[in-house]
Amino acid sequence: MRKLLFLLILLMVPANAYSQGTYDVSCSNVAWMEVIRIEANRWNVQSPNKYFHVLYLELKHEAAKELVALRKSQPTLHKVYRGDDYYPPDMIITANGKPLRNDIPAMTGFCIQGISIPIIREEDAFAAARQVCPALVPDKITIDGHYDKERTGQK
Repeated sequence: MRKLLFLLILLMVPANAYSQGTYDVSCSNVAWMEVIRIEANRWNVQSPNKYFHVLYLELKHEAAKELVALRKSQPTLHKVYRGDDYYPPDMIITANGKPLRNDIPAMTGFCIQGISIPIIREEDAFAAARQVCPALVPDKITIDGHYDKERTGQK
């Protein structure tokens, strides 16, 4: 009887109460992107080749507003990666409706205008970029965070 009562109570909880936030990226909402190579040891990342990569997606203005609203509405999760504590929002990033590769979900970064997705291998980072928007795939890699100011329009 107690099991039945417990089951009935669970059925009364709305299904979306436990749902994870999903944000979809594509050519329609990404302004530009870049693949950044970063030294793994400085970030305590386990990598076979001493580096890991970040696929950075700069969103268009309206898309960024939607992402911020979604991010603020999601609870944070406590995730531990190699002994470090992270508290990212409970969100999954998809590209054109399909899951986007993310090798270290605990380190996924969300800022006001963009998303940083950590991916270990360079080839996988460029494959993820092509999955998001083939027309915006960068032609070169940014090394250790030194941005190509020409491509990003920064001064």
